[in-house]
Amino acid sequence: MFEILSFLIAFFGTLIASYYDLKTTEIPDLLPILLILLGIITNVLNYSFTKNFEVIRQMLFNGFLFSIIGFSMYFFGQWGMGDAFLLSAIGFISPINIHFKSEFPFFFDYLTNLFFLGTIYMIFYSLIYTIKNKKVLKFFEKDLRNNALSIGISFFVLLFLSIFISYWLFNQLYFKLILLTIAFTYLLMILLIFSKSVEKTFVKKIPVSELKAGDVLKDSKRWDGITEEEVKKIKKSGKKYVYIKIGVPFAPSFLIALLFTLLIGNSLFWLLKFVGNLI
Repeated sequence: MFEILSFLIAFFGTLIASYYDLKTTEIPDLLPILLILLGIITNVLNYSFTKNFEVIRQMLFNGFLFSIIGFSMYFFGQWGMGDAFLLSAIGFISPINIHFKSEFPFFFDYLTNLFFLGTIYMIFYSLIYTIKNKKVLKFFEKDLRNNALSIGISFFVLLFLSIFISYWLFNQLYFKLILLTIAFTYLLMILLIFSKSVEKTFVKKIPVSELKAGDVLKDSKRWDGITEEEVKKIKKSGKKYVYIKIGVPFAPSFLIALLFTLLIGNSLFWLLKFVGNLI
């Protein structure tokens, strides 16, 4: 009963966060705090009925672990404060039996899925963004030309090594694995260049008159939106234009990772098993 209640809280919480993040690129400040409170209350009620202290221990462990990871991402400028709080909330919500498709602990599966599937989500989001913003293709084409030499050299080096190792081991399975590794490595290289091209268009020049609270200035080291007072100060400074950063709405990744964890398990182990069946 309490496991299902915890899942529903996490599901609807991340669903609402995803909606607001996609619509406004912001997560409401009170939402993650409310989710943390609901998670703690639900798990305390679970303990009061079952007398299973493991529920409290696991809640505290997941909650603090997710908080450390989330706020580390924030302080290093990779996430906004809302994303950090949302990850913390999922940690405090999760009971010991919130996932059913894996032998691994919830925190391991969820974090693996969040960062792996989150990366895939960001790639697809960037592709859709590219279709709408043709400037990305211009940057991407230029970046590919600038990196053409290093891409070509690394390709021939990896190809030579794969042929040498496969013949040395006389094992067809190893050869297939090496070819898959090369293909995957090159895909990552191209995607890395592509992501850098997309990032260049995630800076927008706007009139100061359009600046509003919550916008992130280009020079900001963290994803902290400016306050109403800062907006007034900038408008009084006499500046006509400012540059703001536009990030990828990451909240849907929390929802995707939650559903994958509960319904399938660990995405990386699932992928390895899928690839193993192919070869």
